[in-house]
Amino acid sequence: MRAVLAKWGQQFAEAPLQQLTAKVWRVEYGSEAYTLKRRADHATVWEEYNLLTWLKERGLPVLPPILSQDNVPWAHYGGEVYVLYPYVEGSPGNEVAPTDLEKAKALGAFLARLHAAMADYPRADEFPSQNLYTEVISWAWPTVRRGISGDLRNRLEDIGESISECANLYDGLPRQLIHRDAHPGNVIFVGDEVVGMLDFTMARTEARIFDLCYCATAVLSSCFEEPVRECWDLFVQELIRSYTAAYPLTRWEGYAFVYVAYMIQVLFAAYFFDLGLDNRAAENMAVLAWLHDRQSILEPLIDRIISSREDRTHE
Repeated sequence: MRAVLAKWGQQFAEAPLQQLTAKVWRVEYGSEAYTLKRRADHATVWEEYNLLTWLKERGLPVLPPILSQDNVPWAHYGGEVYVLYPYVEGSPGNEVAPTDLEKAKALGAFLARLHAAMADYPRADEFPSQNLYTEVISWAWPTVRRGISGDLRNRLEDIGESISECANLYDGLPRQLIHRDAHPGNVIFVGDEVVGMLDFTMARTEARIFDLCYCATAVLSSCFEEPVRECWDLFVQELIRSYTAAYPLTRWEGYAFVYVAYMIQVLFAAYFFDLGLDNRAAENMAVLAWLHDRQSILEPLIDRIISSREDRTHE
């Protein structure tokens, strides 16, 4: 790895190095710290660099990759591609729970700022466009149906029918460039304050509400077997309230929230079924069934938040 780091200067080659995962290392140079990541290729690194530089110039707490001595934001070595980022001090939100309402507020406010900026990004067409509904209907739901049986299959058929009927709903949702991997583990906190956002490699043009649903369901999935999941409605309430205060959602988006959350669970279940990880897929199916049971609570709760914001705007 020393030879890799030398691509950013000899001073990095001599810096202390700590491997965090199979593809991630922490690098320390003087009082500064960095994160070195191994990537599959460099196809999208320039796009990520340009986006993050643009967001940083607008005050968002993001850190673009560092240019190597070849004046590109990556380095080739041994047939591999490596990218070096400034290290973000703080704690990732992997342990965010439904009872962490201050963090829910901070996440909502931050995602609103992020979306407002990304909506204005002038080079958004450099990123792929994706459609969750099409992905679910064409691949994920058929895969899930093949993998489930018995009473669970009968119950999920009703949910599948609801999903299949929301084509027009999804097509009507506001679309823009989003993060698309906005789980709390990619957010860095100091206390309850968001101080950084990581991993923009999945940035896509997609329904704006996707990031909020993905963030919320990630929190639910992380503690699903614990009693604290019963507080998740409050987490969603604070997440959406703080987001809407800064970057208003439409009532159409509010109505779609539950259905997008359904589709995210189906997507993950299909992914795990394809890998032969049936137990992991069953966890997502359990979350899906639980969400279906809460729909009658979530829909009016979300609608009240959004409609209240609209009423204040019209006063």
